[in-house]
Amino acid sequence: MTPLLPSRHSPTVAIALVAAAAGILIGFGWRTESPLPRVAAMTSLSQESFAVCTTPMDSSVEGFFVLDFETGDLTGSVLNQNAAKFGVSYRWNVLKDLGFKPGKVKTPKFLLVPGIANLGGASGGRLAQSVLYVTDAATGVTVAYGIPWNSQQSSAGGRQAVLELVPLDIARPRGGGEKAQ
Repeated sequence: MTPLLPSRHSPTVAIALVAAAAGILIGFGWRTESPLPRVAAMTSLSQESFAVCTTPMDSSVEGFFVLDFETGDLTGSVLNQNAAKFGVSYRWNVLKDLGFKPGKVKTPKFLLVPGIANLGGASGGRLAQSVLYVTDAATGVTVAYGIPWNSQQSSAGGRQAVLELVPLDIARPRGGGEKAQ
């Protein structure tokens, strides 16, 4: 019987075939670990008048939120995946939660940072897998807000009603209460 390749190439070809087979088996057949986890890219940015951030609502869509320093309004929206238009919207005024007295706000500065939290049924309803942290830059007082979320709402056609964010808890690192600015 005549070999397919000259004998001087047989060990090299055999090694290459074994390495290729091992690579295929390792890559497809012998996986014992779960696939790589999904990475969520959250962003946050602020300037003199506004802070903005993005945060995951679930595994397939993110929300975009804006905090207006002048009014204290935290608003947000989620793009409808079918229509590519903003659908579900949110609004909440953070001033009272942060201890500001009405009519006394003068050039406040805030931080707006998204975070991951799987709170599911907290506060009697379904919440997104994220929370929003709003911090008064002068005192450090921080409020965590849950985001009501129902993935069916996000794919429904037309503009949705404006939903209220859910204040979850307040952290006062300096122990302060209400203040006037």
